[in-house]
Amino acid sequence: MKITLFTTAALASLLMAGSAFAMDSEAVEKHLEKINQQAEETAANQSRVEALETQVQELQELIRMMLEEEEEGAST
Repeated sequence: MKITLFTTAALASLLMAGSAFAMDSEAVEKHLEKINQQAEETAANQSRVEALETQVQELQELIRMMLEEEEEGAST
């Protein structure tokens, strides 16, 4: 009788531990998915920032060219 009770308790403990491990595993997978999603968003945002920085540099060059042309026209 004690052996049956001990066996039942051991099996119940294993099942509970397995369930807890499965929940932990699922939580870890969700957390990893969230991290990957944030990494993708960060990469996309960095690409946008780089594109905007390039655009700003091109606009600055255009403004400089326009100012130089205006100065050349005024000095002539």
